[in-house]
Amino acid sequence: MTDIVDRTRIEYAHWQMKLAYRGRSGLGLIAAGLDDLEQAIHTIAMTEKGTVPLAPEKCVRILEWIDRPPNEAIPNIARELWDGIATFEPRIVVEKVTPLAVSDSHWRFPVFWYPRADVTRQIRLTEVRYGQA
Repeated sequence: MTDIVDRTRIEYAHWQMKLAYRGRSGLGLIAAGLDDLEQAIHTIAMTEKGTVPLAPEKCVRILEWIDRPPNEAIPNIARELWDGIATFEPRIVVEKVTPLAVSDSHWRFPVFWYPRADVTRQIRLTEVRYGQA
């Protein structure tokens, strides 16, 4: 699914260009299937609301919570991520979001989800890291 492809011959209904992630280049690759859904979760979680010119309400507002005490930040970040992912990625069902403060301004956002069309409802984990490579 992640081989270099001729974009005129892509056989998937849902796909996107693969982004660079944790130091690995996505140049010339596509994300399709579960990779596409996981990349969509990362994109929504890491894009601040108001920064997408043609869709200013898209994504989440996390920056205002990052430097607050964990007891205040965690429930608000969890709500932002849950609402943002559930609203802007209708192909998945969010089961749980559990933000974890790793250190000052460094967070991990485990998102437990499954594809809406998955009859087995096998829950998957996507971990978004904020403030660290």
